[in-house]
Amino acid sequence: MAKRKRNQRTKSTHNICLASQIKEAVAKDSVESKLRAELQSLKSKYKHALEQIKVAEEAKKKAQDLADIKIKKFTRKRKSKKKPSATAILVCSDWHSEERIVPEDCRNMNEFNLEIADQRIKTLVDKASMLIEHEGHLANIDRIVVAALGDFITGHIHDDCIERTQLAPLAAARWAGERLNGVIDRMHEIAPVLVVTATGNHGRTTRKPRVSTENEHSYEQNLYLTMASAERRPGVTWKVGRGYHNIVDLDGFILRAHHGHSLSGGGGIGGLSSPANRAISKWNVAQKADLDIFGHFHQFLHIPYRFVCNGSLCGHNAFADRIRAEFQPASQSLVILDHEHNRVTKVLPVFVQ
Repeated sequence: MAKRKRNQRTKSTHNICLASQIKEAVAKDSVESKLRAELQSLKSKYKHALEQIKVAEEAKKKAQDLADIKIKKFTRKRKSKKKPSATAILVCSDWHSEERIVPEDCRNMNEFNLEIADQRIKTLVDKASMLIEHEGHLANIDRIVVAALGDFITGHIHDDCIERTQLAPLAAARWAGERLNGVIDRMHEIAPVLVVTATGNHGRTTRKPRVSTENEHSYEQNLYLTMASAERRPGVTWKVGRGYHNIVDLDGFILRAHHGHSLSGGGGIGGLSSPANRAISKWNVAQKADLDIFGHFHQFLHIPYRFVCNGSLCGHNAFADRIRAEFQPASQSLVILDHEHNRVTKVLPVFVQ
């Protein structure tokens, strides 16, 4: 019995020692595990630090390499202040100065008489002057062409014209001539003026139009010749048309001016553009022109590199309404010709209504 008790005590003591050893081993393993984790973290940080040092050294090397490069300074060259030479073309036609248009004749879309005509001409020169001044910021406007292209009067070619006109043809021609002279005066304040003329189909002395002797029966042609012979202003010259076309050489740019009444209006899809292009192509076979300018059709239309059709001062009337013409407010036209490129750079309607 005593021996059994002794064995039990020995076994108990052994278990206590074993538990103590196990506890010490666990504690030791925990400490080692913690140290290994800390060591792994330090290794990771060390590796990251080495990578950062490498990147910094590469950046330093690049900076040193760039420091050795001599940078050439580029200075922006100032553009020449010299502006290109240009010509402004003020197209005047189809004033029908003495014609009286009452609102009832054209669905209240327009009214016209001598007083309104006078006001619209003043508006024309005011607006044209401002537009030319604006273009002067881009180019030197060395010359202004006043293209006087006919139908400044309505005349007495039809019975209804007689009934609707406020002045007889000669009186109307004098009235229009005074205002045309005023337009030339205002343009002359800006630049030298070249007056280019063409006769219309309304200001004739005959009931039916003539062909070869058209100008010999024109009140407007007589007005042009009289004004040209009386011209005394320095810097104002005239080129009075002698036939249907008036060909003008503007420093190598060929301008073909006419009233437009030899063209058919055209009622197809292309409207005026089709017959005008056909006629211009045929005229160009014998004598090439860079631009045709004309009026007659009371509508503003521009086909680049081909033609400019001028509007009218009188505006929409009973005849336009009867033939179902497109309504356009009263206007004239301004063309800017750039001589550096020998091209038309801008075509503007100058609205006066």
